[in-house]
Amino acid sequence: MSPSLASFAANAPIFIDANIFLFHAFDDDQFGETATAFLSRIENQEIEALTSSLVIDEVLFKILVQQAAAHLPKPTIWNIKRAMRDAAFVKAIYGPVQEYKAYLEGLVFLGLNIFEVTGSQMLSAPDIGSSHGLLITDAAHIVIMRDLNIRHLASDDADLAHIPDIVVWTPA
Repeated sequence: MSPSLASFAANAPIFIDANIFLFHAFDDDQFGETATAFLSRIENQEIEALTSSLVIDEVLFKILVQQAAAHLPKPTIWNIKRAMRDAAFVKAIYGPVQEYKAYLEGLVFLGLNIFEVTGSQMLSAPDIGSSHGLLITDAAHIVIMRDLNIRHLASDDADLAHIPDIVVWTPA
């Protein structure tokens, strides 16, 4: 069983996976409070945290799609793209994205580091993914963490718990 994110007190940096931000953004019934408390510790500069541009992309994209789903009967990517021809629709779905972007900018100002993902890291991800049974984005997180010598990961992805030399801290 993975240790609880609420008890993270390591004197080392922690990589934040997208689901932690999404639990916070969507005020998730099960994990929203824990994610919010954890992110508050970053705001208070109690812990050193980092993430990647790939995670930020995933978070903002999922907020956008969630908003589109509230406005479209069938929110496929193609339907969302077609609906984005309407300025009112774009304004409606981008409002929450812009709000969360501003929140993330505040976290960066307070010390959250966002690392750019390189092409070589993305090209290494399939090797990690195939050897550990991970999706490409999760494998890319592991590549980045290894490159930066980061051992701690804030995530609710159970499939990452078996990666050697990585400690997954979950909101459970």
